[in-house]
Amino acid sequence: MRGTLSCTATNCVNNMSGICSASTINILGSNVHSKEETQCETFAEKGLKNSFNNVLNMNVIGEIKQAFNNDKIEMSPKIECEVINCVHNRDEECVAHNIMVNGREALSSEKTECQTFKE
Repeated sequence: MRGTLSCTATNCVNNMSGICSASTINILGSNVHSKEETQCETFAEKGLKNSFNNVLNMNVIGEIKQAFNNDKIEMSPKIECEVINCVHNRDEECVAHNIMVNGREALSSEKTECQTFKE
C-alpha cells in the first residue's frame, strides 16, 4: 500500500517541504501502546553523507510528478510498519491513506513518531 505521508521532521534528508520523498519508509515499535513509542527508522539527518546514503531510496518518479503539481500530494511512499498493535497495520504495511510523522526537532529517528498510530 502506498499512502500520502506528511512529515514535520524538517531536518530529515527525505523531507521535501513537509512531504516525504523516500520511496519506502519503515515505522518501528513492534509492541507499543502509544504514538510516542513509535519511530520512523527511515529518518536521516540532512547532510551530504546522508543524501548519498539515501539515494537508492529516493522516490524519483514521485518527485518529478510533485514538481509539476502543487494542487495535490503526488509523493506516496511504501510504508512498512512493524507496529503490530496499530489498526492500520496489515501484514506489516500501513493501510492508512493519510499518515503523519512528527519530528519537528528530531536529530535521530528516536525523536520521530507516527501520529497516525491507533491501537
